[in-house]
Amino acid sequence: MDLSLTPLGDSYRLLACSVQGMLWLQTHFEATTWDLICTGKVRLNAASMGGLCSDACAAGLVVSRIPALSAAA
Repeated sequence: MDLSLTPLGDSYRLLACSVQGMLWLQTHFEATTWDLICTGKVRLNAASMGGLCSDACAAGLVVSRIPALSAAA
């Protein structure tokens, strides 16, 4: 697994789980965000998460997406 996306409320926490995942993220985010990426503090909304997953998978990365639980009662 290269990237992990975990739901947290209405956003997703992004974690790099491999060197390849980290290097790929560094090509998609500005240098000012790298410290946040390294420490797992990046949050993405659902639309951004979907786009990032599509791009990462197209590049050959393995992405683990944990689906958000629905609020259905």
